[in-house]
Amino acid sequence: MKEQVKSLLSEHGRLHVAEIYLIIVLLIFGTIACFLLPVSGGYDEEEHLIRVWEMSDYTFLPNEKLGNQLPFPFVYRDMSYRREYIVRAVPADFWEKYGKLSLDAMDYVYDVNTRSVYSPPLLLPQAIVMRFLGRSQQLPALTVFYACRLAGLLSYIFLVFLAVRLIPYGKWILVIIATSPVAILQSATITPDIISNGIAFLFIGGCLAVSNRKELGGRELSALSILILVLFWGKINIVPLVLLPFLIIPPSRYKVKQGYLILLAITVLLFLAEVAVWNLFAYTRYQDALVGADPSAQLKFILANPIHFLGILANNVWSNWTDYLRAGTAIYGLDYWPVPIWTYYLYGAGLLGTLLIQENENIPQRGVRIGLVITFVAAYLWTIVSLYLSYTPVGSNLVSGVQGRYFAGVLPLLFLALACLPFLKQFRIPNYLPLILGGLSLVLYITGMYLSYHVTCGSQYYVDGLCYQPNYKNWAPNDLYSAPISKDLSLKQEVIAECDGLTEFRVWIDASAADPKDITQISLIDAGTGNTMASESVLNVNLPVQKWYKLNFPADWDSKGKLYLLKINVENGDGEGPRIAYSLQQEYINGNLYENNDDINRDIIFMTGCVAGWNK
Repeated sequence: MKEQVKSLLSEHGRLHVAEIYLIIVLLIFGTIACFLLPVSGGYDEEEHLIRVWEMSDYTFLPNEKLGNQLPFPFVYRDMSYRREYIVRAVPADFWEKYGKLSLDAMDYVYDVNTRSVYSPPLLLPQAIVMRFLGRSQQLPALTVFYACRLAGLLSYIFLVFLAVRLIPYGKWILVIIATSPVAILQSATITPDIISNGIAFLFIGGCLAVSNRKELGGRELSALSILILVLFWGKINIVPLVLLPFLIIPPSRYKVKQGYLILLAITVLLFLAEVAVWNLFAYTRYQDALVGADPSAQLKFILANPIHFLGILANNVWSNWTDYLRAGTAIYGLDYWPVPIWTYYLYGAGLLGTLLIQENENIPQRGVRIGLVITFVAAYLWTIVSLYLSYTPVGSNLVSGVQGRYFAGVLPLLFLALACLPFLKQFRIPNYLPLILGGLSLVLYITGMYLSYHVTCGSQYYVDGLCYQPNYKNWAPNDLYSAPISKDLSLKQEVIAECDGLTEFRVWIDASAADPKDITQISLIDAGTGNTMASESVLNVNLPVQKWYKLNFPADWDSKGKLYLLKINVENGDGEGPRIAYSLQQEYINGNLYENNDDINRDIIFMTGCVAGWNK
């Protein structure tokens, strides 16, 4: 016990400056992000909240009782940012509307299930909060929601703090990765990724701490066994980390007889009990893979076509690594809004700078570096393969569902392998520089989060160009088109501008089958004054094929809240004109679409462009 306590304490029990930085940054930026990020604004947050609600009833197998037996509070569905078809800034009266509502204020959803089927420990802190603050104390639903977010944040801080405390070298590498912009997003969200990433960091730090011991006796063997036990609670993408202790600690280091084989046997048993058995039960209850996905059939396809599959895997890595890098560094929930570009530059410079920090640390052996790299490659590829197996239609040439944030838990492996390399010692930078760069990246990230989610056209303060509204949640302009515009069919779409400075209007058109010699008229009219903002008569041959057609006009600096009419009709010709993109259902509730004079309960796919932000 004495040795285990010593392993958690630095010299004289004092906190390392990296640990202090970690706690302060996560508490400040994580807490701010908890309240800036809209309800269910994180990735699959609504699904995980349903799982938290289910577990708060002491029901730990997913989808076992959800439905009539265990309905879900509708208030969370009603306030969900994800539920709106058009993505807008959070209304200013959001707290006034929802702040005092109880869990049962809007009744319950009785037809409900969840695709969040991960191991219960990954959402246990949130479930405990939901149980005692929601079910027992009956606090307002919004209060309980944010308390669940904060519980996840504190759990993450605890796990990463232990990891940084334990790791014998590369503390700043681990800290900067654990406080990346995307880590802040995850830590502020109800998601299993918080604890799963924390477990990954703890496992890496713990394994390196054990491997740094001169002798590995019974305590060290027990410590590794506990780390593996906890690792297998994590998401499937971090399971390959279990290779690390076997790669960096040779059998000869164990003083316990057959220690290496004992650890291997324990690992196999824990894998079967925690990973194999759990997934056997849980994923039979998973109801939301893509159409055509079948893990067993996909495995047969891979085994029957190994060379072809390796090509698919290689193409995925080559084609998407930049997207994975971007999304694994900084992204806002569901990628609805852009991140300030300097966030990437500052954070990237800060992370690279951690490799140049000069500290009196233990230098890893060559074998440890190789083990770290091999484990990273295995985890990286396994993340892609697992989604190909479980989520992608059988035989597809594309891998579906891979997101950059999935690699956050294994990224330290790569940078720790590069840390303390001899040739890096010739480059000296102030030790505080990576901290400043990393901190500035978070300031930009959080500022962008506020502007994006809480200010209409707020992104235009850091992104060039016009502010385009509406921002469609489900962007699929080619899924449905009108009948061809003709003498028998004209369209009129009502539009209410959401910003001042309206200067552009664009509509999605397909003129591939239109009579090239006929002329189509497209007009935008101010309904209040009757003034024509723009009107163009265009030969169909000059209209786009499944692209935007733009109307530009002098900016209307008082456009916000005004009603405009978009009119599309045949000006000249007896043939068929272009087809206009439609929404699958009426998503734009601020205005109606009329075919001739009939309201058809759909919308034209359009966008208004306003001069906003610093440009304004």
